[in-house]
Amino acid sequence: MWGKSIILTLLLGTSNAAIAETADLPDDLQFAVIFDVPGTTLAVQLLAAAYDNLGIVLTTREVPSRRALMMADNGQVDGDLFRIAEVGDRYPNLVRVPYPLLEAKLHAVSRFPGDRLLVGNGDWKPRVAVRRGVLIAEQTAEDLGMVLVHADSYQQMQALLDWGRVDLALVSSIESLSPLDDERWDHLHIIPEPVTRFTLYHYLHRRHANLAEPLAKALEQLDRSGEKARIAERVQKTFNVADTRSEEDRRQD
Repeated sequence: MWGKSIILTLLLGTSNAAIAETADLPDDLQFAVIFDVPGTTLAVQLLAAAYDNLGIVLTTREVPSRRALMMADNGQVDGDLFRIAEVGDRYPNLVRVPYPLLEAKLHAVSRFPGDRLLVGNGDWKPRVAVRRGVLIAEQTAEDLGMVLVHADSYQQMQALLDWGRVDLALVSSIESLSPLDDERWDHLHIIPEPVTRFTLYHYLHRRHANLAEPLAKALEQLDRSGEKARIAERVQKTFNVADTRSEEDRRQD
């Protein structure tokens, strides 16, 4: 307990009274995460380092995106790994950590080159595959007047494109980590200019609201010290090695 108080004192430089309010920290916290999203690995490692600075162990539980949000909101887990800023306005039980966690882009993918499918024509509206529960994709598709077709995985989204069930897919790239790096998407066309750019924030259930500011300071410290960039570089290298091994396995087959 004293160790956690000392960490907070050095990190925040606050008065003894302010530290007393946050001294009673939990030993560990569990967060819901979305499976098969490359950016998840980066977010988990970055947050694990930030929580470690507060003497807290981060654990995760993989669930579908929409369920992850519901579990975080109703308190089944201690929060949500990352979401867009608007989530804090829609879900009052969730408290946004005020320091940005990751930057991301939303890309449109089609079977054909060009961006003509991004807009409708008369009564015709493009059908777009979006990952169920990925709010930025759902919100963007609705704003553009598209017909939403929900998918439960990125593999299913790619299949919907191949089968001609949709005209487009909206896929996120988080800090240059994207499902589009998988070779299964190589035959499809990515529209060069992102449909939108957005920032992802970490969320806590309101019972842990006292951690939001200390955690924001910890994330800022990781950023300013260069540790965030080093973590991102390690994660990117891990994915590159995995891609290389997959290519070698395919050659052996």
